[in-house]
Amino acid sequence: MKGLKELFSSYEFNVDKFPKFRQGVFAVLIQEDELDVKLIIDSADSPCIDEDSLKWCDVYGKVNYISSSIPEIYGQRVQPIGPSFGIKIWSYPNSIFISIMNFIKCKEAISNKREFFANYWRQNKRLPLECYQSSPTADDYVFFAGSIWKNERMTNLARSKFIEACKKNNTIIFEGGFAPRNDGDNMAFDNLVVSKRYSLKDYLKNTKQSTIVFNTPAVLSCHGWKLGEFLALGKAIVTTKHINILPADLRNNVEVVYVDDIELIENDVKAILQNRNRRVNLEQNARTYFDTYLAPKSVIKKLLYPDIIL
Repeated sequence: MKGLKELFSSYEFNVDKFPKFRQGVFAVLIQEDELDVKLIIDSADSPCIDEDSLKWCDVYGKVNYISSSIPEIYGQRVQPIGPSFGIKIWSYPNSIFISIMNFIKCKEAISNKREFFANYWRQNKRLPLECYQSSPTADDYVFFAGSIWKNERMTNLARSKFIEACKKNNTIIFEGGFAPRNDGDNMAFDNLVVSKRYSLKDYLKNTKQSTIVFNTPAVLSCHGWKLGEFLALGKAIVTTKHINILPADLRNNVEVVYVDDIELIENDVKAILQNRNRRVNLEQNARTYFDTYLAPKSVIKKLLYPDIIL
């Protein structure tokens, strides 16, 4: 939505010009000047492709996918748009007004009214993109806070190894750990669970100060929100390998530092902490990658003008 608002002079919500998509499909008709493009944006965690949407559109922008999930006949239509994260685009009064107006316009097509209104509420709980800017870090402070996922053993294990490595390192002050699960089942990571929950503002403030950050694919091996946030914030990122396709490769020791063996992550952490110049270069390159490939306006421009040189 933000990218579309930045690129085009006006927009409207309606269902009149669209097929009967299932609720949740983000479909856009762009008709301005010489452009006449049917666009789908799919930000689902799953690599699965919505075939009805794919058949309808000219361009299908997908956050999480692997090549094998795409029907061969439509291969050129699907474009990777990379990791994203939720941002606030409307004020609270505007969110209420727009949600009510859109409900009135589209109520016949809304199968889950609770989910419809919840999405307006969720975006309002986020922060504007302008809050995600590079800022000075503290050389001796590392922060990490993340979830324990029920079915993502490798994600949990990788996160636990990073937390343990930071806790052992006496050259830094480490804050954070796993967020406690609501069902009380912390999957044998109780000793790494933090006693408090961080508000989004505190999470962002602490992440900005952290001298390094840690990323790993999350639910269904998706590009989690953390990766997009870290790149936008211009952080020195330690990460495990990505499963899903990126719009351009993140290069080892250029934009990120890849962990080859999570059992040896302690060595990777020490090496980065000891080299400030390396961290500064990683920070600058991470933010450049975000501006080039992941900023909302850049994503929409690349989908509409795939031949432009970034």
